Amino acid sequence: MQRMVDKPNNVGDHYDQLRPPIVRSEGLTDSERYLAKLADDTFLNLWSYPNPHRSQKLGGNGDGKELCDLLIVCDPHVLIFSDKQVRWTDKPVEVAWARWARGAIQDAAKQLKGAERWINEFPDRLFLDKLCEVPLPLAFPPAERRKVHRIIVARGAEEAGRKHFEGGLGTFVIRPSIKGPDHFNRDAASFEPFAVGDIDPSSHFVHVFDPVSLDIVMQELDTISDFTEYLDKRAAFIRSGKLSGAHGEEDLLAYYAIRINDEGDHDFTAPEGRSWDEVEAVTIGSGHWTRYIKHPQSLAKKAADQISYAWDGLIEIFTKHLLGGTSIVLPGHTYSLTNSEIAVRHMALQNRYIRRAHSEAIRGALEYGRDQDVFFRAMISPKVSKKCETGFFFLTLKYLRWMDAKGGYEKYRQMRAFYLQCYAQALLMKHSHLKRIIGIAMEPPGQNGGSSEDIIYTEQAKWTDADRRQVRKDCSSLGIMGNLKRRNYRGKEYPEANRSSTLQSTGNRKQRRMDAARKRNG
Repeated sequence: MQRMVDKPNNVGDHYDQLRPPIVRSEGLTDSERYLAKLADDTFLNLWSYPNPHRSQKLGGNGDGKELCDLLIVCDPHVLIFSDKQVRWTDKPVEVAWARWARGAIQDAAKQLKGAERWINEFPDRLFLDKLCEVPLPLAFPPAERRKVHRIIVARGAEEAGRKHFEGGLGTFVIRPSIKGPDHFNRDAASFEPFAVGDIDPSSHFVHVFDPVSLDIVMQELDTISDFTEYLDKRAAFIRSGKLSGAHGEEDLLAYYAIRINDEGDHDFTAPEGRSWDEVEAVTIGSGHWTRYIKHPQSLAKKAADQISYAWDGLIEIFTKHLLGGTSIVLPGHTYSLTNSEIAVRHMALQNRYIRRAHSEAIRGALEYGRDQDVFFRAMISPKVSKKCETGFFFLTLKYLRWMDAKGGYEKYRQMRAFYLQCYAQALLMKHSHLKRIIGIAMEPPGQNGGSSEDIIYTEQAKWTDADRRQVRKDCSSLGIMGNLKRRNYRGKEYPEANRSSTLQSTGNRKQRRMDAARKRNG
């Protein structure tokens, strides 16, 4: 995969490789357009498809019906969004809420269930346009590993909510005791205006957000892994019987954000110093979110995360050309969106904290690369880490003037591809716990004449003695993989901005075990 900018000398135009662009909807309403923008920021453009359509005709196209308002396909995840705008009526609050909830929540839940059923039964009859002429470009994950997330964005009650709660954000109360039709049945014992619980207790969990809470969650958890992990644990917590209620989604999120389980992941753990066996249920009151966003460590995390968006930008360098039909493959190779998507997908599946570490590594590599003809850096988690199956490496290779007479930039690109291949094979052979590795190569900064980026995806193999000899021979011919230095990443998700006030208690034995698990997790 290749991107060309201000091409150096002796570079072909490769017009024969250009393909029709993939044109996505931008949303049909203002709210859908805003949702589409949030999705692009969180899930990135290659995996986000507003307003997909299903073909109703068995023998032809042209009868498209909207499947949902937003579809995210990023193996193994499939996220189905229903965005409903229902007008709030000028009735007593119990009457108005029941009517509004039927239209904004019940109808949306039906749409989500129907969309998931269609995906299961007719995955090849989904299109980006109403005429059903442009197929959905990405295949759905196989059913055995597919993780489906149903999400409702319920609009129209925001102002009424703020009025009902006499200020604040006006987000929905989380009340697990409200189940199914009790959300809009005024005679139900659990009925409560501006509160949501379990919409469809007998099926996959349905997440209900108002626009304010969705905006908060998607901006705080702005990678597909961070967002879907929250959804999974949110659903489990609400159905566990351990949550009596939460004042609002933002307070539920803040409770989750500062807690780490024994595996080293964010989770809804029991209150400090206790286990869930000792706690019947918790109520998460107001103020958690306000304290969280103002805490020095939270502010330090936001500042430390800024570099991580370089990883997002690197992904979008490649996805821009995949969507635009302008990516270039080397001579002798055949273009395939399916194969090209795999590499950038594994980049996109990295969470925000890991993206920070990788971006810092790449920034350092680019600086070292200014002064060296070849510079390489690998980002590989140890075998004991839970997230150790995917490795990455970054390579800079200078384009030197003498190369003009030795085949020019085309030959340089082929040589750089060979470097990528050799590094990938050598790393997989060296680190047998890896299932796959992704390598990225470019010129170091400061070179005149242009730049390009290459990416390679390689899966683990069964190595024969002949394979090993060939890899060693190739590495020897390039003079690489000789003396590798290892350095552990020592960053913290929440830097210690103020030692006298910490978001996560470190004084008890359980918390120390959690901290150790967090380090093992990569």
